Amino acid sequence: MKIEVPFSKALRLINPGPVVLATSKYEEAVNIMAAASTTPISHDPRLLGVSISPRRFTHELIEQSGEFVLNIPGLNLARQVKLCGTRSGRNIDKFREAHLTPAEAKLVSVPLIEECLGHLECTLVEHYSLGDHTLFVGRVVVTQAEAGTFSETWLLDDEEAKRLHHLSGTYYGVLGARIRV
Repeated sequence: MKIEVPFSKALRLINPGPVVLATSKYEEAVNIMAAASTTPISHDPRLLGVSISPRRFTHELIEQSGEFVLNIPGLNLARQVKLCGTRSGRNIDKFREAHLTPAEAKLVSVPLIEECLGHLECTLVEHYSLGDHTLFVGRVVVTQAEAGTFSETWLLDDEEAKRLHHLSGTYYGVLGARIRV
């Protein structure tokens, strides 16, 4: 038996996607935003998309700078992800409030988050206003992952190295097993 899912919750059927902490910077303003609406777009060139509401401070910073980083948090950063997804960077320094460490990126001026499992440094290629969000398309210029957490796919051996997936509201989950079929 199937139940009807309200339209307001329909996207949750396809979005227990991995949560990222998007960092952005323009001049002296720096921000971290939790985002679950990301997608690979192209392998050649390496493009990805992240969907962000124009109401968000991160939206403004990416538009102004043309750069962003998608940082991949593990299970151990669940509380920091919640803080970064529920507080505005216009009002607080999220690095300080979440006890996260900014680290220098290799090719962009936007900071990485040291505690994260991986990083995708991106330069903005294009952005599209689509409904109540903007799809930012970034060219991936540098990728990094913590040693022992990634080898062609994410490894799931270490509990703390499991990526967070947003289920809805303040609910998160992690993948339990890696299978090959």
